Amino acid sequence: MSYTPTQPDKYSGKQILITSDRLIFNAKDDSILLFSNKAIGFSTNGSFHFDTGEEENSKFVVNAPKIYLGLKSDGNLANEPALLGNLTEQWLMDLMDLLDQILLDFQTAKINQLGNLGAPTTPSPSSLSRIQELRNGSESINGINNLKERIKEIKSKRINLV
Repeated sequence: MSYTPTQPDKYSGKQILITSDRLIFNAKDDSILLFSNKAIGFSTNGSFHFDTGEEENSKFVVNAPKIYLGLKSDGNLANEPALLGNLTEQWLMDLMDLLDQILLDFQTAKINQLGNLGAPTTPSPSSLSRIQELRNGSESINGINNLKERIKEIKSKRINLV
């Protein structure tokens, strides 16, 4: 992390220390707002919970240019991008459609022709354009090259996981 606050016993400026067996802050009508110039740190030896109401419009929002969920075993920040659910689902569906089309083409013998018995199959001269279409895509299918280009789109640019 780029900034780590000075520990309370080492800090030389003005500070307020509240020590008690339990602290409760209760805003009965509006909000509790916390502001800081550099950082807000929370630490516990136990669990840390965020709870919202059950209402449909209740939400938990985290907004930051970069979000790291967890630390690696060496203490460094997470560096594996999260996958965007909707884009990942669409990419996988497009891949499955492409594979289905390839299998259908094999099943209907559009791709290969049989040579002499025992000889390897070879691309049918009439199907070379079909093979190219499966690689590059067309109006009806996403080709392998298109899927390769789109794979970067499914990774989050903001959220990293361990």
